[in-house]
Order: sequence, then C-alpha cells, then structure tokens
Amino acid sequence: MQYASFSNPRYATPDHLFIDVDLVLTEGAAPIPYTCCASDPISADLFAEVLLVGPVAPYVAPVLTLAEQAAAALAAGLTIALSGSITLPPTVFPTDPDTQQKIGLVVTNVNAEGTFPGGATSYPIKDAAGVWHTFTVAQYKAVAAAIAAYAAPLILIIDGNPLQQTELPPNSVALTIT
Repeated sequence: MQYASFSNPRYATPDHLFIDVDLVLTEGAAPIPYTCCASDPISADLFAEVLLVGPVAPYVAPVLTLAEQAAAALAAGLTIALSGSITLPPTVFPTDPDTQQKIGLVVTNVNAEGTFPGGATSYPIKDAAGVWHTFTVAQYKAVAAAIAAYAAPLILIIDGNPLQQTELPPNSVALTIT
C-alpha cells in the first residue's frame, strides 16, 4: 500500500489487532481515516510501521447512548431469582420482543380463561441458556410480570425516551412467590 504519511495512531479495538490512523495518500492531500491490521495483506506494512514509529494511543471504548445501552440490556435479558413456592437460583431470562410475545400469549390465555393454554396445570419458559423452567399459574404470572416490568421501560427508551429516563432499570430481580 502506498501512502505519503500517517498521524494520530490509536488502537481501534481492545485486543490491539486494529489501529486507526489519519492517512495521507499523496503529499498535500487531506488525511482520510483508515484502519490497518497486521493480518491484512494490504495494510500489514502500515500496521508494522505504525508500531515501529509509535506510540499508539490506547483504545477508547465508544460512549453508548442511553438508547444503545437499553438495546444491549434488552438483548442481554433479566436475571431472576425465585424463592417461596419455587426456588430458582439467579437465572437469566430473555427479554427480546419474540420472547415477550410468546409469554404475553400465555398470560393472555391465563387472564381470559384462568388456566394455561389447553388447560395445562403448569407451563414452561426457556431461559437464556435454553433450559426450560416449568411454572404454576402464579409463578408464571410473577416471572412474566417481572420480564414485562423490565422490558417496557427499555423499549420506551429505545423508542425515543418519552418519559425522559436517565438510567436503565436494574437487570436483576429477586421474587418471592407464595
């Protein structure tokens, strides 16, 4: 790769595998942002030269907006610990829209009919690791309500934050179900 000069080298990733530079391709031209990598045949020589000339500024993680933090939190799920009529150590349950919809359908049936779909006496919810946990109606409703109470404000933050929230809700809850 041919270039006239570079400036402002800084690590682009925390593992130091990529370096961002302001690259001047021809003398007198304006610099352009460029990312080089040792394993990239096109930019490996530049990567080596940057390290040789040094120093390289440390990696700085991007500052996430509250909406970006909310989206990450929604994708990560909610940790729920249960005690009382059922004991469950802290377990992460998904809070993504698909899971919310599935749980909502079951809760709608419980609210309308007083039972689970098909008259079942217990019903499962899959945790984030893919393990099924079976609950009674009261237990299911408590877990579903905790997930909804966590996901709803996150969704509002993602959708424009009309309530002007300044922080995310706690990502874990302990429930005692009798």
